[in-house]
Amino acid sequence: MNRTVSSSDARGAAGTPLFAGLGGGEPAPAAARPERRAISVRQLVARLQAVLQERFPQRFWVEGELSNVKVMRSGHAWCCLKDGDAQLEAVIWRDDLRALRFSPADGMHVLALVRRIDLYAPSGRLRVHIERLEPQGIGALHRALEERKARLAAEGLFEEARKRPLPLLPRVVGVATASTGAAVRDVLQVLAQRFAARRVIVRPCRVQGDGAAADVAAALDDLNRDGSVDVIIVGRGGGSIEDLWAFNEEVVVRAIARSRVPVVSAVGHETDWTLADLVADLRAPTPSAAAARVMPERRELEEQLAQLRVRLERALAHRVDRVRGRLAAADKVLADPRRLVTERQLRLEGFARRAREAMRSLPLERRHRIERLRTRLGARAPRSDAQRAAIERLARRLLHAWDRRLVAARHDVAASSAQLDALSPLAVLGRGFTLARRADGSVVRDAAEIAPGERLALRFARGEAGVEVLETSPDGAAPAVPSRR
Repeated sequence: MNRTVSSSDARGAAGTPLFAGLGGGEPAPAAARPERRAISVRQLVARLQAVLQERFPQRFWVEGELSNVKVMRSGHAWCCLKDGDAQLEAVIWRDDLRALRFSPADGMHVLALVRRIDLYAPSGRLRVHIERLEPQGIGALHRALEERKARLAAEGLFEEARKRPLPLLPRVVGVATASTGAAVRDVLQVLAQRFAARRVIVRPCRVQGDGAAADVAAALDDLNRDGSVDVIIVGRGGGSIEDLWAFNEEVVVRAIARSRVPVVSAVGHETDWTLADLVADLRAPTPSAAAARVMPERRELEEQLAQLRVRLERALAHRVDRVRGRLAAADKVLADPRRLVTERQLRLEGFARRAREAMRSLPLERRHRIERLRTRLGARAPRSDAQRAAIERLARRLLHAWDRRLVAARHDVAASSAQLDALSPLAVLGRGFTLARRADGSVVRDAAEIAPGERLALRFARGEAGVEVLETSPDGAAPAVPSRR
């Protein structure tokens, strides 16, 4: 590719040509050669690759900390080797990854055997190809995270007992995340799809970089002070351990712990874990999953309510059928109220007769027995007045006990008589009810079973009457009664 540049552009501050050493001999004077030949980007990348292969011809070891480890579906793993502020993009191919005796993870301090260094032309990124890894312990960042995790766990901030259940159907959902990005869009989209009528309050905050942790904590406090929020979603999209570090800061952990409303943590992807996930009332693998967990789907709620309604209607119908069966069984017993009343009266008269006979015969028998005992005792000629007084006391006690037994028997008979009267259908008729029968003797229970012009027999507490049906009202409204002319 050729382009034209000015002489000032072609030289540095000291007048040195910018492309010296890239090819050709010494440049001609500016007056003789005003145009310079530039190399293409492809040529520059090729020369840089050649320099890398020349300077690093053989395998060599590099020490550093793993970060942002991701295993792809193809089986290859992408990661970064970092040391302080410096980092290199690295790749471990599938066969080399399978040969490892451990699973690489963020925060590991490793020795990496580099097969080669490559400048990837399509993206312009420098990439190292790792052939083997040997763990060397825990990296500084990971070590700090573990120490903070142990200290906060000792305070009980991660205990399951302190975590609260989420509301079934929150009225207001608070969201603490960046105002731009996929996370807030995914949360709002899922909430709108599941229950669009619910209100959502988004409190924008920084989720990465300097001051992000304090901003996230302030967002959580603001949503709590609002007073209308029922549940809070806090999180962001995926990234490296450095990108997610704000959610490992103590200020964020304590803000979640002191929240008065339940908090759902949705930081990163499914494989990412932070201290915010441990202290939150619920951890969701992604922001979209958090929104789905917080808000039930309206259609599912309506289907559940419909199923509960069907179950309730079936239960009520089953209970009504059981009551109808009991009423049908009672109708068989009460088919002829007059016969039942007659039987009860006969039994009551028998009880009364037996009671009268017992009251007449038993006291006389007891008196005869006492007289016989007295005669026998008199024949023996009591030895003293004390013995005679004792005998008289026993006689009086016996007569008194028998009188009490007679009173109790009378009370039992009266109670049985009252119970029979309460069970008698005539007692129901005596309260103003009537019993309607057709000509065949069947009982009328529903106005819909009869028709105008049909003759019925009405049974009252005293006496019967024959009537003719003029009008029926199955819905329960009282029919008009014609005036008598």
